Amino acid sequence: MNLVERICGHTWMILRHKYWVFRFCCIAGIPWQGFMHDWSKFSPTEFIESVKYYNGKVSPIKICKRENNGLSMAWIHHHGRNLHHYEAWWDNFDHGAHPQDMPYKYAVEMICDCLGAAKAYGRDKFTFQAEYEWWQNKCATGIGMSPNMQAFVEMILSQLAATEDLTLLRPKSLRQIYAAAVKGGTYEGQEIRA
Repeated sequence: MNLVERICGHTWMILRHKYWVFRFCCIAGIPWQGFMHDWSKFSPTEFIESVKYYNGKVSPIKICKRENNGLSMAWIHHHGRNLHHYEAWWDNFDHGAHPQDMPYKYAVEMICDCLGAAKAYGRDKFTFQAEYEWWQNKCATGIGMSPNMQAFVEMILSQLAATEDLTLLRPKSLRQIYAAAVKGGTYEGQEIRA
C-alpha cells in the first residue's frame, strides 16, 4: 500500500469511527462530546505514526506496539488527551498505581467509543452480542479498569446483547446504571456489583 492509500484509508477510518461515536453519543445525550471525540487522531503525533503502520486490517497502534517492544507514542498521546479511555484514569503511581472511577460523562463516552469502534471496524459484522463477547474476552485476559467501571460496562453491554434495545443508551437509563455501579445497587431489579 503506498503512502497516499495509507493516508486516505486511515483518514476514512477515523471519520467513519467518529461518525458512529457521534451517533451513539447523540442517543446518550452527549452530542458535543460525540462531535469532539478523538480529534487528537489528526495531531501529528498520532496521525503520522498511524499512517506509517496502517494496513486497513489491524489497528496501526497494535502493529506499532508489536514492532516497537510495546511502545506506541500515538497511543500514549491519545489516551493522555482523551479522557474517555480508562487508561487515563489511573493515579497514585508512586504507590502502586490504582484505577479510578471515571466521571459519568467520560464513562458514557467510553461506551459510545466502544460501540462506535465496533460499528466502524466491524462494519456489516457488527452485533451487540459480538461486542459483548469481545468485552468478555477482554476482561478474561485482564483489564486495568476500576471494578465499578467494569460493572458499568458489563451491565450495559450485556443488556444490549440481550435486548438490542438502544433506549438503554438514553441518559435516564445510563445515569441509573452508572449510579448503581458506582454506589452499588440495582438497575431494574438486577444487582450491580463491582
